[in-house]
Amino acid sequence: MQPPSADPRFRIAIHRVRGRYVAHVVDLPGCSMPGGSEVEALENARAAIRAYMLLVQAVAGDAATVQLEITA
Repeated sequence: MQPPSADPRFRIAIHRVRGRYVAHVVDLPGCSMPGGSEVEALENARAAIRAYMLLVQAVAGDAATVQLEITA
């Protein structure tokens, strides 16, 4: 991931899945949000990006309390 800038931009891929839409944030692995329309999925992705960025800022510089390795 690139370092945050004053106005970061993210690529979004929108997919139609079973009659709904999923907006996948290409630049943030695992960051995908559903919606009933393309616009709703995009707005949900925007909210997910904001939450992701807040979390990154909150944990920046903090050492992990526990690190685990598990299987799915």
